[in-house]
Amino acid sequence: MSSSELRPLPAASFSGDLPADALYEVLLRIPAKELCRLRAVCPAWRALTSNPFFVAAHKSRHHKAPPLLAVAYGDDGNHNGVEILDLSGNVVKRIPNTKYKSDLMFDSIRVVRTRLDLICLSWVVCSRAFWVLNPATGATIALPLGFSEELEHELEGKRLCHFESCAFGHVSSTREYKALRVSSIDDRQVSEVITFDDTNHGCWRRKQDPLRPVSVPVVR
Repeated sequence: MSSSELRPLPAASFSGDLPADALYEVLLRIPAKELCRLRAVCPAWRALTSNPFFVAAHKSRHHKAPPLLAVAYGDDGNHNGVEILDLSGNVVKRIPNTKYKSDLMFDSIRVVRTRLDLICLSWVVCSRAFWVLNPATGATIALPLGFSEELEHELEGKRLCHFESCAFGHVSSTREYKALRVSSIDDRQVSEVITFDDTNHGCWRRKQDPLRPVSVPVVR
């Protein structure tokens, strides 16, 4: 698919006398690392480079870029976020966490899962609170904190339910995402799913328990 097929219709010029179409094509050719820096030039450039059509077109043009790693970081001042690293360990982009706070003073975030160029994050201690980050745009979606209605009834009179792992995928026909959350109650695992998109965050639904133990490693 050509970049013109993915291009949004600009309403006005984004940069003085430079036509919006010309600016679009120029920014489209800039590598991701430099493009992230240019997002700070002005709100119009940030809006353009955050547009889903632009992100898709840029990804298509630079699809041969080397793989990147997503790791969580934190310091003694309780500042935390995500760093995007290349395979040499160089920080390509740092995304501070300014939106989500833990109830515990020294809790830290962890990368639970990366999939489809998205990053799933949760707190280490308050592990049921997790959210999805788009590292290209910085946009986040917080998934509901509570359990499904069915699981809430099952938890009555039982010990705490511990979150263990999650996975998520994309439904291309509807542009929705689906997430699977696996938790443990006593000596068994339970599973829930949720369907969400940028505007509708959905709710958790109880599903059949895993037939065998499910374990997904996390990166801290």
